[in-house]
Amino acid sequence: MSKIAEETSMYVTSYVLDNLDKQDPEKDIYAGEVLKSIIADEELDVEDSKVQNIRELISSVGKEEEKYTIIFEGELYYVSQPSIPNNDLQRQWCEEIGIKIWEYIGSDGIYNKNGDYELVNGVYLCTPKLNTGFVKELTRYVKEENGNLVPGTWINKKPEADWYDYKNQKWANIYVESNGIDSYYVWIPRYVYKLDANTERSDVKFVDLDNSYIDAETGEKTTWEDLQFQGYQVPEAFYWGDNEDYTTNEPIPGYWMSKYQLSELVAGKDNYIVNYSPTATSTSVTIKDIVTNTDKTIAKYVYAVNGNIVKESTSPENFELTGLSKGNKQINVTILDANGEIIGSMTKLYETGNENPPDLTGFDKDTTFYVYWDENGIEHNEIPISKDPPAEWYDYASQNWANILTRNNGMESYFVWIPRYQYTLDQVTQRATVKFIKGTSTETDSGYQIPEAFTWGDNGEVQLTGYWMAKYQLSTETATPNMDAEMAAGSSVIRIRDITGTKVTDGLKYEYYLNGDKVHDGTSSTENYAYTNLQANTIYTITIIARNASTNEYVAGVTKKIKTTDANKPELTGFNADQTYYVLYDEEGNETIGDKVKNDGSNMPNNWYDYSQRKWANIVVTDGTVENGQITGGTYKNYFVWIPRYEYRILQDRDLESTANRRIEVNFIQGTSDEVTPGGYQIPEAFYWGDDSENYKNNKAITGYWMSKYQLSN
Repeated sequence: MSKIAEETSMYVTSYVLDNLDKQDPEKDIYAGEVLKSIIADEELDVEDSKVQNIRELISSVGKEEEKYTIIFEGELYYVSQPSIPNNDLQRQWCEEIGIKIWEYIGSDGIYNKNGDYELVNGVYLCTPKLNTGFVKELTRYVKEENGNLVPGTWINKKPEADWYDYKNQKWANIYVESNGIDSYYVWIPRYVYKLDANTERSDVKFVDLDNSYIDAETGEKTTWEDLQFQGYQVPEAFYWGDNEDYTTNEPIPGYWMSKYQLSELVAGKDNYIVNYSPTATSTSVTIKDIVTNTDKTIAKYVYAVNGNIVKESTSPENFELTGLSKGNKQINVTILDANGEIIGSMTKLYETGNENPPDLTGFDKDTTFYVYWDENGIEHNEIPISKDPPAEWYDYASQNWANILTRNNGMESYFVWIPRYQYTLDQVTQRATVKFIKGTSTETDSGYQIPEAFTWGDNGEVQLTGYWMAKYQLSTETATPNMDAEMAAGSSVIRIRDITGTKVTDGLKYEYYLNGDKVHDGTSSTENYAYTNLQANTIYTITIIARNASTNEYVAGVTKKIKTTDANKPELTGFNADQTYYVLYDEEGNETIGDKVKNDGSNMPNNWYDYSQRKWANIVVTDGTVENGQITGGTYKNYFVWIPRYEYRILQDRDLESTANRRIEVNFIQGTSDEVTPGGYQIPEAFYWGDDSENYKNNKAITGYWMSKYQLSN
């Protein structure tokens, strides 16, 4: 206990210091199996999700220690129980070293759910057994009041002290509801009986598993041998097994006998007596759209969450409960008549936080985006998966599934994550019930099966945690995508021009992102925005998103990767410097003939070219005279444009072969490098000079070449 106390103190201290993203240690409970009884008998207001396994927290706790060790509200307790050997000495020692004591006597009387033979309300009997066989979230106590069966709380709580009284023929009843179908059961405690030959009436005595009887008034015990001698016998129903001699089978403390079934569903019809549309998140519950199907008069609607009644009303009202602890949710709506009896009930269970998280391996982290919707229902897809996901990305408990968007060559495709699950089909309503499966387990609950889609391989050798399913593709395979933009890079700048596409219309606004971070808001498709102050020789991911300027609704987007690299400088050697001139163009395309070139390029005009702005380097060779920026006279004017070394790839919309559907992306290459960007890029053959036609890359690599534009001759 001393070592356990030390580990407990270290955990709580480190928890506070580290501020871990877990539940509050002062609200968590850590315990072993004894906690189940403590919750029932001490009536702690604790949700199942708040109960942690102490053996996962404290390494010193073994199977024996977990029976008398509990951490509650951040403090360690020794759970004092009469059944523990030397319990008084253990208590004394724990008190001396400062460990608190939790007094726990154990279940007795009407609170016993284990079928033990105990004194309850003036009679010894085997108490109703509820610790096995029943789903606690679907089973509740029922009391008889003035001839009416009135529902109480669920069996994971304490029953009321007057739940049953067998001395006065008030028998223990329970109510079980599953998917709208409900049944009542009554507990038949183990008994012996004999017939009175004169009155032809039975004399019944409640007995224990040995068929012994204790008189509650005198405390006198009568053994089975004596009872047999008096003519008593045990009904066969109190033995469980297949042996012909039933007395050799396993004795049971009693059995639950079905009284009657209130509701019945017609095949193929959704005729539940009561139904509703719940929405559950990890911390909230909304109950709405309650519908009923009964000719009885409904006096009260009772709403319960996790076994606690949270609302009562005389009409089917919508209701929202927030601020709940994280974890699974048990939601129930019960309708009662004027006598408090159940007309109908519906319980729905939500398992939260149990789905496998989305697996994003295989997607390009820069061109794949989280998809989520804000509180106004507006779609967002601007955050790349290279960043942490937004809090709104998914919550399977509220049917908010994980979605992503990929952008590729002007195409946009949406995918949704299907976590591994098991399901069962309700043959009555033709509806499926689904439970998520953690990991890749192939084990299923009774009546459930796992879809084949979660098994991969010819022999089913790979089990999947989930898979991405394509939802729909926004853009069609046409020559013009939904949205595109011309992008050109310099050594420290990336320029955007001419946003086009089938969805680019008036009334749009534009969001500009750099590596997933928003840097600019634009209002025009012709703005010609520039990303500046960038690092040279660096690949950047550019995303532009178009939204409706009035509603903020998402319209389209484009994402491209581009490298900041200057185009190779024009090579001027080889030209006749006396007859070669720089050619300049203003923004309107007006031509001006500049100075004669120097073969080393030392006198290049500052505004001669800028490939990041589609302003290419031009020269003219002429035998004419240049005056006031114009050529006069002469017999020829040969114009040339500099083509710097580049890589390119042809963008095809999927498998279409039509050249009309092909677009090209280009990146300039510094120097004479043969390295290309992954993703289908290649270097044109024209950038290699030589005679090796079979393998042109064996030829000399060049930084660029001058291409003749046109020749103006007299």
